[in-house]
Order: sequence, then C-alpha cells, then structure tokens
Amino acid sequence: MWNKLKTIYEKIINAEIPYKRWCKIVILAVLGIIFGAVALVYVVDPHYRYRLPGFYDTVYYELYATAPRLLRDMEYDTFVLGSSMTRNFFLNDIDAALGGKSVKLAASGATTTDLKKFFDIALEAKGDSLKRVVFSLDIYSMNKSKDEAHYKEFEYLYRDDLAEEYKYFFSRQTYSSMFYLLKRKIRPKKKRQHQADVNRMFSTEYDGMRFGIREVMADAIHNERIHHSQTPAHPKNFEHSLNNCLLAMIAENPQIKFTVYLPPYHIYTYCQSEQFKEAEGLIRQRTLVMKQLLKYPNVTLYDFQTDRSYVCDHDLYSDVQHFSSHAARRILSDLTAGRHRIRTEAEVIANEHELRELIKEQMPIYYANLKKFKEQRKH
Repeated sequence: MWNKLKTIYEKIINAEIPYKRWCKIVILAVLGIIFGAVALVYVVDPHYRYRLPGFYDTVYYELYATAPRLLRDMEYDTFVLGSSMTRNFFLNDIDAALGGKSVKLAASGATTTDLKKFFDIALEAKGDSLKRVVFSLDIYSMNKSKDEAHYKEFEYLYRDDLAEEYKYFFSRQTYSSMFYLLKRKIRPKKKRQHQADVNRMFSTEYDGMRFGIREVMADAIHNERIHHSQTPAHPKNFEHSLNNCLLAMIAENPQIKFTVYLPPYHIYTYCQSEQFKEAEGLIRQRTLVMKQLLKYPNVTLYDFQTDRSYVCDHDLYSDVQHFSSHAARRILSDLTAGRHRIRTEAEVIANEHELRELIKEQMPIYYANLKKFKEQRKH
C-alpha cells in the first residue's frame, strides 16, 4: 500500500508542467472552499459561539446550541427555567409580576440534566447577581435518563476548547442552522416573527395558533393510536434527577431564591397516563419531590395540577399538556399572590388525594370525548 502511494506521489512530482498546475489548482480550490466555509461560519455565527449577532436580529431558536452564549451575554437577575411547559411565558409578564430582569429557557424535551447544565452556566456567568430562579418542575422530565440530555449533541459549544473548535466549523448542525437563518432573512414568514422577539424568547405561540377541545382531543387520539403517553415513571432516572440535579442546585446555592411550581398539565395528560397504567408512579413521585423541597428555606413551592380552573379548561391548551400565554399570565399572578402555595406535608398529601379524585372523575369524560371525536373523524 505504501509503495503504491509513493509511486503516485512520485508521478505527480515528476509530471509535466500541466499536471503540476492542475494539482496546484485542485489544492488551492480545496483550501479556498475550506477557508471560505470557515469565514462564512465565523461571520454568520449561527449558534452565537463567539458573539450575539451584530448585523441581524438575534433569533431565539435551536435552544440547546444557543443557550451558552445567551446565558453568558444577556442581562438578567431572574432565570426562568424549565421544559416546554415554560414556553409561553413572556419576559415582560415575568418582570411585571416578579420584578427584576428575567431571561427564560423553555427547553422542549429537556431532561433534568439539561436544566442543571443551563443553571450551572447561568450561575458561572452571573455569580452573585443571579438572585432568583423560577423552576417549572416537570415530573416527566425528571424520569428521562441523563444519557438523553440534548445539550450533549452540542457539548463542544459548552466549553472553551480550541482543540475541538473544528466541530463548530464543519458540523452538520452548524450549516443547517446557518441556512435556516439565511432563508429566514431572505423569505420571512409571519409564523417565524415571534422567534426574533426577545420578550417571547423560545415561545411557540404566535398569531393563528389554535387552542381548545378539538386540538386537545386530536393530540389525545394521536397519542392513543401510537400508544404514547408522557414519559412513564423510571425510579433510577428520577432518583438521579432529584438528588444530583434539582436538590443539588438548591442545596449548593442557599443565596438564590427558588420559586418551584408544578405546572398545570391538562387533566387528560394524567388520564392518558392512567389509561396506559402509568399514572400511579408519577403521582407518588409528585408527592415525594414536594416533600423533599419543603425542607429547604430558599424554596417557595406551588402546585397548580389540581386547580380545575386550569386543568379542566380546554380553551387554555393546544394539546393535552401545553397551556397558552393567557394561562401563563394567570400562573404568574397566582405566584405573586401566593395562591396554590404548598407549605406543609399535610397539604402535599391533600393535593395527592385531590389529584387522584380528579383523575377518577375525569376518566369517563375523557373516554367519552375519545369516542365522540373518533366518530367525528370518520365522517
């Protein structure tokens, strides 16, 4: 093999002038393409690796890739952190309700490991100026494995390592995002306008998005067809999420005030878990994590999952889980007023009982709606 390569090399070196010229052209062309690609990535910087955009709007998209720069460069003292259950909170509503200057990461599909990673970056970047964390306690994200953490796909963006810098300049994700930004700039669409609004950062709600019973039941029917519910209880993953992520954040940072709330899933989320025989473990986990959180003086705890005015109001939801910005404003108002606050273990137990009764009451209605909307689809 070596002899063959050596022979080819000698032929190129000893070739007539036209062949040498051709080789030089090829080499220069390849180098030109490489340096051109590097220059383009550096100028556009689609994942904000080096800076926030200076000649085009900051677009709040591809959260797991852009989070490091945003958390380091934006000004804030309040960090709103959670899964997609936080996506329709708007910054001006948060600031008006809670005071201070906020930033929000609504990490769709997040594991608690992802959320801990974001918190660590914010804490490192802001230090003592980080005064408050508003944490959406999504029980489903706590049952996902740390190995599923989405940030790991972009892990090279989370550290300053020159040896791995090439990954940014020559990765598929970088070019996919760059072409998306360029396309978005050239052909703007109304449904994308909210992405450039810092007030709505990482929100999905935009003009024309529908909420109501039809949307909720369409999602429920789809989930039933593919036998999909939210992540079922997984004791090992839950234990890691609780002890190594959630409680670690709180215990190691007594100077930070944590407002932790259990978001109001549509009741059909729990009904589907019950339908697939997965609700029991999740309900027990709810109770366990709330009892643990009550032990920390820097935590204020709220539970919205048994309030019928939220969880049974179809018009607040776009599917069986995600609520609208209208519901988000109500949640902020309730947090400010201290409604749904949990102070004692007795209240935790009472809420567990209330949730069980609510599921029991709603299951016949849920099944009746499934049957009704399935029949409507046939016609």
